[in-house]
This record gives sequence, C-alpha cells and structure tokens, in this order.
Amino acid sequence: MPNTTNNYLIPLAPAEFKITIKGSKFLGHCEPVSDEAAAMEFIKQRSRQFHSATHNCWAYRVGDSSQPTERSSDEGEPSGTAGRPILEQLAKLNLIGAALIVSRWFGGTKLGRGGLIRAYGGCAAETLELLKTEIRQPMTAITVECGYDLVGFIERTTLKCKGYVEDREFAEFVRLTVKLPAETGELFQRILSDDGGGKVSVVNVKPDCF
Repeated sequence: MPNTTNNYLIPLAPAEFKITIKGSKFLGHCEPVSDEAAAMEFIKQRSRQFHSATHNCWAYRVGDSSQPTERSSDEGEPSGTAGRPILEQLAKLNLIGAALIVSRWFGGTKLGRGGLIRAYGGCAAETLELLKTEIRQPMTAITVECGYDLVGFIERTTLKCKGYVEDREFAEFVRLTVKLPAETGELFQRILSDDGGGKVSVVNVKPDCF
C-alpha cells in the first residue's frame, strides 16, 4: 500500500523475486543501503554477479526522507522503460535506504515500450511485496549548548516537543543533542529563543533519517 503520511519505510532485509514474461526472465533484488556509495557498490556487485544478464537495470532512494537522493538507470533498455518504473515503485512506498536492481535475460520476443515498463515495474513491485520493512518518522537532530543551570529547561522543552535527549557532553558548558519529530523542530528552537534568556546556543541542526 502507498505510504500517505509523512512517515517513511526502511528495508530490514534483502528481498528477491523471479518472473518470466514472454520468454524473458526477470530477477528483482532489493537491498538495504546506508548511502549512495553503498547503493552503487551493491549495484556493481550485483551486475558483476549477473554479468550474463542482457540488462541490469536499477534505482535507489537514500538520504533525507523529505528530500531523498534518487537515481535510476535503464542500462541499455529504451529510455524510461526500466529505471524509472523501478524508481516509481520505491517512491510509491516512500522507501528510504533501499536499492533495487532488476536483471533481465532476453527470451527472444520483444516486449515493446509499454511491455517493458509493465515488466520492470511489475517485477520491482513484486519484489517489494516480499520486503520486510519498518515505519520510521522523520526526525530532526538539534545540538544545543548551554550552562549547567539550563539543562533541566532543555530536557523539559525536549519532552514538550515529543523528542528525547540522545547525547550529553559535559565541559565548561553542557552540549546536548536532541532528536525531535521533524514537525516540532521549529517549535523547539522557538521556545529556546523565547524562554532561554539568550543563554542557549543552537550549534547544529540536521535531518536524521536513520
């Protein structure tokens, strides 16, 4: 089912699916990946493993769930008939941290543009049906610095914004890293600015997907 909320899915384990269409064999394989480098390494390894395939077409989505990095390749098939349909299946589920490759062994019968789109997209969809996933909520990681007397204020504000303190560093000042649902990140910073008396510094703000 399509993911219609701000939440997203991550894969927990690889999944594979095989199908034969008019003599052509299609093998889909989806793999959890941490970033672009890992995605490309998986694609290279899989392509080497199945070098006998006529085509090894692929797509991946990684990074920030609000603006994921997406790439795809038709790998010699007519433009838009393979990589794009595979990518669309990943995007349909809002799947992040996943690479999907569909290998095809030509069976002697041309499928035509529409047939290729259906074959690659269908194989990708069936592969993802077998994929074990976990729902994740978009999070923002915010690192702040304050005096020891304001630690309680930061912790209470974090709870108010439905987050939690992930890390604490104690030195001359206290540095706290908190994780919050993406939609409460701005509220958290606004409360610090309004009620922190100018004694709380935001050191870093970044989306956190994994």
